[in-house]
Amino acid sequence: MKRKELISILLVGILLSGLLTATAANDAGSVTNPLISLDWLKTVFLPTTSETIDASIDQAFESAFRDVIDAGATGVEIRVKKGDILLLESGSTLTALAGELSASASGTILNVTEGSELPNSSGKILVGHRYLTAEKTQAFFSVSSDTAVVRMTGLYRLTSSRETDYNALANALHDLGLFAGSPTPYGSGYDLELEPTRIQGLIMFLRLLGEEEAALSYTDTSTIFRDVPAWALPYVSYAYSKGYTKGQEIDSQGRVAFGPNELLSPRDYLTFILRALGYEEGTDFRWKYAIANAQELGILTEGESGLLSEKPFLRAQVVYLSYFALSTNMAGQESTLLERLLVNQAIHSDSASAILDSVTVERL
Repeated sequence: MKRKELISILLVGILLSGLLTATAANDAGSVTNPLISLDWLKTVFLPTTSETIDASIDQAFESAFRDVIDAGATGVEIRVKKGDILLLESGSTLTALAGELSASASGTILNVTEGSELPNSSGKILVGHRYLTAEKTQAFFSVSSDTAVVRMTGLYRLTSSRETDYNALANALHDLGLFAGSPTPYGSGYDLELEPTRIQGLIMFLRLLGEEEAALSYTDTSTIFRDVPAWALPYVSYAYSKGYTKGQEIDSQGRVAFGPNELLSPRDYLTFILRALGYEEGTDFRWKYAIANAQELGILTEGESGLLSEKPFLRAQVVYLSYFALSTNMAGQESTLLERLLVNQAIHSDSASAILDSVTVERL
């Protein structure tokens, strides 16, 4: 039975009871005049009852679905996180732009991109494909990856999970000027669903040091590196001159390989984090044991150490490590990395407090 029909029946019963009781106080159907005329039913009772029922049903639906958001025909794009559930009403569409989602429905979900039905109206959905919730159907889309980006049209409702909100951390870092998006035309360019590269990790490290501007203005970008693109030479050359990176190998002509497009490992980025905090490689930690050493130094919690050891390392985790490094004390000092950035005017104190106070993400 349709929801509106069921609500209608219930409301009719309630309203009839109330209205018939009310008529007892009137002449029609009263003790003095117990008979209700057919004319009164047609001209007074039924029209009034119909209008009252329609108004009550509309009010009930408005109340029950007041948390449903209208994305409109043009659509809306949002970032979601693991465990979030999106409920789409009939006629609404969803396109996964990044991340992993699965769908389920009691009715039919159409893959508009392929012109077919989603088998059994459940299962994983394909990135870049548009899915339509068919008539008399409510479709549920649940997020299974750490983060995802979706575009929707029509009516939808979002139920948020309590999983780690990497999106909120990325927003905070972006607002602080410590995280910039890529040219990717969706998801704010954050690319949290992708694996980071070595050059991305190096740039993030320089931002955490408050030295990005110094790197960009570095002019000694001689061709010492054989595999670094021109746009990245200032970053890599500056970091190399400061001893922040040693590169990977040197060829017979004395040129250094940096491997800018190679994937960044958790140990690579933790090494950058530890250096940013003032710890010395070879004395305080070793690259090979960076995860264990970081936990011993109080930089990582046990949960974070397990996360980095067991899960794929994505830009989402780079954001996580970077954000919580801000509240970590510098090596041998009582001041934090954030306070160092404020002193160096890498970020502004008038905005930092408000931005950080808005984040409610807890550490693992």
